[in-house]
Amino acid sequence: MVLLSALSFGLMPIFARFAYRNGVEVQELLFVRFTLASVTLGLLLASTGKASLPPKRQVLTLLALGGIGYFVQSTLYFTALLYVPVSIVSLALYTYPAFVSAGSLTLGWERVSARLILSLLLALAGLVLVVNPVLNVAPLGLLMALGAAVTYTAYILVSTRALRGTRNETASLLVMVAAAVTFGISLLPTGRLQINWSAEAWLWALMISLISTALAITVFFQGLQLIGPSRASVLSVSELIISVFAASILFNEALSLTQLLGGSLIFFATVLAARSENAARNEAHGLSDLPRRSI
Repeated sequence: MVLLSALSFGLMPIFARFAYRNGVEVQELLFVRFTLASVTLGLLLASTGKASLPPKRQVLTLLALGGIGYFVQSTLYFTALLYVPVSIVSLALYTYPAFVSAGSLTLGWERVSARLILSLLLALAGLVLVVNPVLNVAPLGLLMALGAAVTYTAYILVSTRALRGTRNETASLLVMVAAAVTFGISLLPTGRLQINWSAEAWLWALMISLISTALAITVFFQGLQLIGPSRASVLSVSELIISVFAASILFNEALSLTQLLGGSLIFFATVLAARSENAARNEAHGLSDLPRRSI
């Protein structure tokens, strides 16, 4: 289930690129994405009896995270896809685990074992090799991608402690609702809310909303209950590999032996980290990975 979620999330930048080719703008796409995903996830939670609001303080925190934090993060990420290759955007975004670990250590929230340090170093080395970054990229796009990673890091660090005890699915729903409202408000004054798209454009928007958001979140949380947040978070690294391989096939980006080596390093790092005793320690301390799979 976690790997199915990773596949769904990993294909999201691919779907976005196809949507852009059909005249869809970033803000419009994100408004439709979060609106449709919110409705779908809300109906699912209502039908299963899992819809329940957390305490008022946590509700306000979640609305702020979605309406401010994720509004900024997703805008930067999806806009970066207009300027630089999918692989470069994915690499920049996936620097966030290192930022989160550094932030958690600085704040005294986590203890890092030698095995976890090794797995992190291997994963970062593997990411560099898999993505095989080039120098001829638009600086603005690269800065936006790095900005998305920094914003995502802050989003995770704030929500990790502030949202303890909150149901994962409910938290994700509130974050998405707030993001949808914020994107809608941002579009209204400019009059740019034009969704009279072609059938193909709607297809890609629906793929992002239903597959890369609603389905991805739902199956992730089901898998999360079976294997725990630390292992689920580690397995989700495969999203990057999926994005890079899909881009290589659909956008004619040839894979090299170096990139295959990088994929092997990431796989080894994943296995190493999943077996780490630190995973159980993090769960005992309540460091949930809920925010990392909110969107």
